Amino acid sequence: MALSSAGSEGSEGATPQQAASANDVVRGALSGLIPLGLLLVVVIITLLLAALARQLLSASGFFTQQQAAVIILAAGLIVTTVVFAIACVRTLRRVAKWQQAGLVARSRAALYALGLTALVVLLPVLLALVLPQHPAP
Repeated sequence: MALSSAGSEGSEGATPQQAASANDVVRGALSGLIPLGLLLVVVIITLLLAALARQLLSASGFFTQQQAAVIILAAGLIVTTVVFAIACVRTLRRVAKWQQAGLVARSRAALYALGLTALVVLLPVLLALVLPQHPAP
């Protein structure tokens, strides 16, 4: 009887630690996905602004619409690059603090999520390089 009760107490004591570890992993993964979320938000805002400018300038002619679209998309690209870079730097600083504090699971999950973010960002570029641009004759 004493052995069975001691065994159950040991497993109950490990449960909060495992729950804390799982919570650390989830929190780290979500922190690592922040740059991707910000990237998506800025891209959506840029595309909505380009569509709005096109509607507002519809009576002005094609070349005016084209100029407005190019300006808005170029500014959106610059803003997106800056926001993404700042978010990645802040996330990496947070990961460094977690590693110094001994929160290895949280920092590892954040780094994996950042790697996934980099893959999602680079995948369209890699596909454009690998797939042929012109159909075969």
